[in-house]
Amino acid sequence: MRIRHLHYFLVVAEELSYSRAAAKVHIEPSPLARAIKELEAELGVRLFQRARGRICLTWAGEVFREEAHRMLTFMEGARTRVSAAAQGYRGRLRIGLTDGLAQPRLTRLLARCREEEPLTQVKIIEMTVKGMVNALGHDQIDAGFTVHTERHNGFIKEVVWTDRPAIAIPRNHPLLALEKIPLQEVARHALVLCHPELCSGGYEVIRRWFYEYTLPFPAVAEYVSGHEPMMMLVASGYGIGVGLASQIILYSHPDVIIRPVTDDVPCTPTFITMLDKPPSEELSRFIARAQRVGELIANK
Repeated sequence: MRIRHLHYFLVVAEELSYSRAAAKVHIEPSPLARAIKELEAELGVRLFQRARGRICLTWAGEVFREEAHRMLTFMEGARTRVSAAAQGYRGRLRIGLTDGLAQPRLTRLLARCREEEPLTQVKIIEMTVKGMVNALGHDQIDAGFTVHTERHNGFIKEVVWTDRPAIAIPRNHPLLALEKIPLQEVARHALVLCHPELCSGGYEVIRRWFYEYTLPFPAVAEYVSGHEPMMMLVASGYGIGVGLASQIILYSHPDVIIRPVTDDVPCTPTFITMLDKPPSEELSRFIARAQRVGELIANK
């Protein structure tokens, strides 16, 4: 079974069209269809049903799609590990990063990993929360950072650090008269808010605040993919922004003033999520370092 055939199959399964799939993998439709037939002959099953010029996956095809993903992931992991070994690494960690997180704590954590365990390669992969859950289930990552509080069966979460929320306000805005901003005041203004799919963790944290305080959810001026575009739109007067204090500071803008929320609004925890099974020694040490970095910042 050729890796190339597995890749072709997955593209056809995604596009459900030989012509579109062929364009995507840069070959003609006829050899692509021939490769799929060879794969079906080798497996002894029909992977696609063909009727009236359209194709769809059979049940066997649905099952094989998951197995093909697993096999390609395994092969990619093998390549990565061999390449890392050739560079002198003895261990490997693949860490997902969701919700647009780029905290100074993460920078310190990665620096500490390089200092204390230089022979373990740490690879950071940006993704959505949904992508993180799928990647953990398919052994594409070892763990992932998120602020999303939802728990899934078969996964565990550990808090590594917490952060205070903050409000980004354009210059000359009436909220600047307040030293700390209560949620009741935030609810009266249009928000520049993290996207409910691209940054679902941040969106759910903010949505939960208003739900728990029985406040109406504010109007949303624009959805953004992270703190940097949020600050740009706030500076342009689209609305006020809500984010994590450590993140907002990273993207400071001369036309944006940062105010803390009132003390009754809880801190936002950052979790590391992993499969509910004993972690590897490398992952255990990584989590312990993350928690020490969180404690170090909290005690300052």
